[in-house]
Parts: sequence; structure tokens; C-alpha cells
Amino acid sequence: MSRILSITPHKLRDTRLTGWRDQIAGRWHYRDLAADPAWRHGWISFDAVTWNPDDGLVYCGLNSIDGDLLYTFDPRSGRFTCRNTRAWTDAFDVKIHRTLLHNPRDGCLYFATSLLHDIDQQREAPGGKLVRYDPRTGAYELLAIPVPRLYVQSIAADWERGILYSFTYPAEAVVKTDLRTRQSEILAWIGNSILFAQPHNPVVDREGWLWGTCAETRAWDETPGPQPVRLCKYHPDGDRFVWFDYGLPRAADARQLLPDPPKPPGAESALAETRHTRDYGFCDSMAYDGARYVYAGTVAGVLCRIDTQTGEVEKVAHVMATGRFPALAYREGVLYGGGGMNRRTQLIRWDTRTDLIESFPDLTDPETGETPARIHELAVASDGTLYLGENDNHDRSSYLWSVRLA
Repeated sequence: MSRILSITPHKLRDTRLTGWRDQIAGRWHYRDLAADPAWRHGWISFDAVTWNPDDGLVYCGLNSIDGDLLYTFDPRSGRFTCRNTRAWTDAFDVKIHRTLLHNPRDGCLYFATSLLHDIDQQREAPGGKLVRYDPRTGAYELLAIPVPRLYVQSIAADWERGILYSFTYPAEAVVKTDLRTRQSEILAWIGNSILFAQPHNPVVDREGWLWGTCAETRAWDETPGPQPVRLCKYHPDGDRFVWFDYGLPRAADARQLLPDPPKPPGAESALAETRHTRDYGFCDSMAYDGARYVYAGTVAGVLCRIDTQTGEVEKVAHVMATGRFPALAYREGVLYGGGGMNRRTQLIRWDTRTDLIESFPDLTDPETGETPARIHELAVASDGTLYLGENDNHDRSSYLWSVRLA
């Protein structure tokens, strides 16, 4: 029987916050938020979560206005340890958003910084940094600012070729950085003035193709086409892009491999709160199986897979009933996923060799009744424990959650 054996919140900070709904939401100015001690030093999100098999620690990339961005969590002691990013962050480095990558070749962690500041401070802000962290020595190395004044939402790595790819914000570009020369090159602009189109996290397959998404550009037409967010891939050998005329499936698309799992009570009303934009198949997450398939989740909660050999996209099922599907991890043939909105968060588990997707809805701490507001990323430890990064909780500091499934 599919069930949760245990769910535990781990509290790095535990600050209760007030004023979001009646004073801040829709009215806030970043300068004011940064000047408020409760929000500056109390509010955090766990935006990136990575398991390091070398030392058995969970590496946590934070959204934290004070620049305190990297911690480790030790499952054996239950303790967090600060990794001292404030030794090099500036006032605009406030997020390690997606992703925090472990390089098996050198044992180091690679990540990039992102922003919260508004457009009026763009000339003061230098831009997002690519950073290497050596967990054995505690040393940081600032590798590059891929594009001045632009920040980095996510990265992907081609360790064999020594390349880091960055997807930038607020102007959307994909950038290639050579880890040997530290030189960066804008490969393409992938957004437009209407749609946010980049993948929440891209991946590189074993053939060296970078997989992501992009937006159509219709400067002569204000009406989006039937597939305005589309799939693309890039290969450094020959400097080649492939631009597909299709993207990821929508919730209303009929074609899928597996039937939808049952929706938990209240799922439809929670999903309705997130439908402020049309479902264009925005890519919320990607995970690669190391062989043939890239699995992807969409903002509307659809699970699909991309055949890296043919480029075909198959809808698997609409699995995240309340919307948002930003967390995917693949381990030994099993795909784990997490997401949800408005405190109706959910996990799924799919042994991809079978036709059964297991659903674990309404994540709740049984002792306190506390629930995560959202799930942003997920990591799987060597013993099978899932570590979930909670983000964007506006009532308190977000937590790191550990879950064990039966």
C-alpha cells in the first residue's frame, strides 16, 4: 500500500511573518522588504536541494535577502551548518534558485545567484555569478558573471566538455560558459515580451544535447499561436540549435500513457486559484534518466517525457492536481515528483518500468498539522529518504522537509 511512513520539517529559521496579504502582496517594493528585519533575516525559501553522496549531506540553496545562501543539513545529527556565502555575496545576490549541481569529476558543487530587486536597481546590480564550492576545503571560486546585470534562474552542466549553461532573468537568454577559459557567450535569446518561456531547470543528455524551452516571437501578431512555448535543444559541437515547432503537453490534451490518478479533496478549487494565465505547457521541471528520456513537469501539473533520440513528447498523466510541478528526481528507474500550491502539496512516485503512478497528497506534519506552502525542489538520499525544499511561504520561514515512503 502506498503511504507515507514519516514526514518531518527541519527548521533552519522559524520566524513568523505578518502583513503579506493586507500590506505587501501587490503593493510591495523590494527596498522596503529588504529594510524590514523580519523579512531580511527571517524569511527564507529552500530553492535548491541536492544530495551529496561524497559526504552524506543535503546541500540547501536558499532565497535569503541577507545573502546567507548556502547551508548543509546532516541527517545523522539533524543540524544545519552555515557555509558562509556572505564572505562574497553582494546586496543583490539573494537566491540560489535552480540548480545546485554536484560534479562527480571534482567533487565540487556548482551554482549561480539570482535576484529579487526591481528594475530601478539594475544599474547598481552587477549580475548573477557562477560559483564553484569545494565542500572539502570550504573554498569558493567565483567563475564568471555570464551576462552583466542579468541574473541566473537555472544552470545545466556538461561535465565531459567542461561547460556550464545558464538561463538568465529578467531578459531570457541561454549562455554557455567554458569552465577552462571562464569565457561566456550568449547562444540565443529565448524569450519574448509576452511570455516567460525558459525551463525551470534544463538538462544535458549523454550525447551532449542541452534540452530546454523557448518562446515564439510574433512581433507582427499580438495573438499567441497554438504552441507559444516550445521545445529546443543545443549542441556545442558545431554550435547547433534545433528549434521544435511543439512544446510540452497541456492539461487538456487527451494523449497520455497512463490514466490520471484520483484527485484529492479540494484539488479543483486550489487549482482554480493558480489559473491566472492560460496553460501553455510551461516547463516547471526536468530530470534525465541518463539514457533515453528526459522527464518534465509543467506549471499546470502535467507529467510528460521527451525521447532524446526522436524528439517525440509523450504526455504521461496529469498528476499534480493543484498545479505547479517544479520538483523531479530520478533514481534507479524510479521517478519522484513534488509540487502543489496553496498548502495543498503532493508527492508522486513512478517506477518507470511499470504503469503505476503512486500519489501522496496533502503533505502534513502529523504532530503539528503544519504543511509546506509549496514544494520547489526534491533530492533523493542514498537510503531513499526524500528531501523537499519548501519555498514562498509568506506566513513563516520555509522549511526543509524529509519524507520516507513505504
